[in-house]
Amino acid sequence: MIDPGWMPVDAVVVDGRPGLLWRRMANVSFTEPFFQQTVDRVRSENLGQTERFTEFDALLQLDQALPLVEPTGFIFHSSRCGSTLLANACRSLTNSIVLSEANAIDKLVARFITDADDVVKESIYSVFLRAVVNTLAQHNNNDQPRVFIKFSCCSVSQLERIRRIWPRVPWVFLYRDPVETIVSNVSDPPAWLLDEDHRILAHITGTTPAEVADMSLEERCARSIGKFFTTAHTLANDNSMLLNYKQLSVAVICDVLRFFGVSSTTADVEAITNRSRLYSKHPQGSPFVSDTDMKQKNASPVIREMARRWANEPYALLELKRS
Repeated sequence: MIDPGWMPVDAVVVDGRPGLLWRRMANVSFTEPFFQQTVDRVRSENLGQTERFTEFDALLQLDQALPLVEPTGFIFHSSRCGSTLLANACRSLTNSIVLSEANAIDKLVARFITDADDVVKESIYSVFLRAVVNTLAQHNNNDQPRVFIKFSCCSVSQLERIRRIWPRVPWVFLYRDPVETIVSNVSDPPAWLLDEDHRILAHITGTTPAEVADMSLEERCARSIGKFFTTAHTLANDNSMLLNYKQLSVAVICDVLRFFGVSSTTADVEAITNRSRLYSKHPQGSPFVSDTDMKQKNASPVIREMARRWANEPYALLELKRS
C-alpha cells in the first residue's frame, strides 16, 4: 500500500509489468514550469531517497481512500505557443496546484494510442488516468485546492477521451501561427518530434510509423500541429476557449481564469504581471522578449511550404471559429 505523501512521478514498464514509479513528495512546492523539473530537483536534493515501483492496483487502493478532487481547468496547446505562460499564471494563484506535462499523466494519455485497442482497455486506462490526477491533486493536503492540468501537445489527439472522463472541466486550447511554431520546434526539437517509437506521431498524422520515420522534422511538425488545430476546431464548444498566442496579455489571462471559475485578487494580478515579464520556461531568468518577428524572418522556404500544405488551412478555420 502506498502512503499519502507519495506521488506517482512516472508511468513505466518493469519486467513486462506496466505500473507507476512513486517518490515521496510531501512538503515539495511545484514551483518549476514543468512537473518533471520539480521531480528532478527533488531527486538531486535527496540522492539517498529511493523510489518505489507498483502496479496499478496500488494506485487504485490509494485513490479509494482519498477525497475526489475535480480539476479546475485544463490547458491544451499546439506546442511553443504560450501555454507555459498561462500555466505559470495559474501557479501564481493562492492555494493552486499546477501539474504541467507530468509524465504519469501524459504517458497514460499516450497509452490510449499505443495500447487501448479495444473498449475494455480504454475504460481501464481512463480509470487509471482519473486516479493518477486525483492522487496528484492531493499534494500537501491542500484544503480544496484549485488544480490546473497542462497536458503535452500530443495529448490534444486524445482530447475527446479526456473530455469524456471529465465532462464538466473547462478547457482552453492555445495555438500560434504555424510558421512560428514550426520554426521554434525545428530550431530546438522537442522529445515528441524525435521519439523513435513513431506510433504516436503516426496516429496523430494519420500515417504509418514507417512514413513518419521518412518525414523531415518540418513535415512532422506541420502535419502534427495541423491535426491539433483540426481537433480543437472540431471539439470546441461552450465549455472551451480558443486562445491565440498573439492575444496573450495579463488582462486576457485574467479572462481565462474567470472562464475557469477563478476570481483573481489584486495580489494575484500583481503576481501574474510580474511572472509575465519573464521568459516563461525560465521564470527566474531572463526577461521576456517577443520573438514573433524573428521567427517569421528565420522561416525557411521548406517551413513555409510545409505550413502551407498541412497547417495553414486548419489554422485559418480555427481563427474563424475563435472570432
